[in-house]
Amino acid sequence: MKKLLMGLGYLIPFTLMAEIPGEQKVVFDCASDDMDYVSSRMWLIAETAKEFEEKSIPFKMVLTIHSGCTEIISKEAAKEDETIQKIQKRVTELSKKYHVSIEACELAIQSHHLKKEDILPVVRTVRNSITRVIMLQTEGYAVITYH
Repeated sequence: MKKLLMGLGYLIPFTLMAEIPGEQKVVFDCASDDMDYVSSRMWLIAETAKEFEEKSIPFKMVLTIHSGCTEIISKEAAKEDETIQKIQKRVTELSKKYHVSIEACELAIQSHHLKKEDILPVVRTVRNSITRVIMLQTEGYAVITYH
């Protein structure tokens, strides 16, 4: 019995030292104009969030949208394209269900001639998505690019 208690006494500190995952921070940087590829990546973001939730790992996620990817936030573009409709449904789910911050580049919005009322309501704008990604990376966010 004494040996058992001594053995447990040695193991308990190691058990307590086992690393508990901290908050995971990631920014998904979408610039691709390949809508099938973008659609598959939106699915993957949702799967990542599901996995973190299942494992009770706290997380913060940001999706930055610019360049060729900007089209996915346009309500007008979705009227004519089933793939964009599917992407927009997923983007809305990411925002509402998984609390992913959806951020579109104002410079890209201007270059695509989009009006504020044409943009999905879950999207917030940032002046420049490149400087935004730089700031997030400085804050410890992993950067996953979809270009």
